[in-house]
Amino acid sequence: MKIEVAHVTRCFGRIRAVDDVSFEFGSGDVYGFIGPNGAGKSTTMRIIATLDRPDSGDVLCGGVSVIDYPERARRLIGYMPDRLPENDDILVWEYLDFFARSFGLRGAQRTRTLADIEEFTNLGGIRRKYLAGLSKGMKQRVSLARALVHNPGVLIMDEPAAGLDPRGRE
Repeated sequence: MKIEVAHVTRCFGRIRAVDDVSFEFGSGDVYGFIGPNGAGKSTTMRIIATLDRPDSGDVLCGGVSVIDYPERARRLIGYMPDRLPENDDILVWEYLDFFARSFGLRGAQRTRTLADIEEFTNLGGIRRKYLAGLSKGMKQRVSLARALVHNPGVLIMDEPAAGLDPRGRE
């Protein structure tokens, strides 16, 4: 699948966070944004992931516009934010199960998918712990698991190794 970012601009008041940015990449490619804080890296990723709208320009995910068809585009992209939202009263397995259900996974398929993702992200031992009680590294693993739950064609990851030990980074 191909992602095309075309002339994307995003302003916050008088601050131009993203200024006419264009690039493209495909499934299997690995790219990184490098720049100082406030350079627009996270904003660009959030636009690609349909969590923010550009002031101008568009992003096509497999030919699907994130502006015109954000619901369709979300099914094609897995997004891992730089930090897991605070959810004090939910267990790891409940959190992942919620997202699996949100993406239409049901019955045996949901059970199998969640088991595979827990194994891949090494979350089996903490599946019955509350998110609020996890270390930053464990929260990163849960966030990755959530991004993978619907088997997206592309992963957009914001600060994926932050807080992870060397083994977790692998």
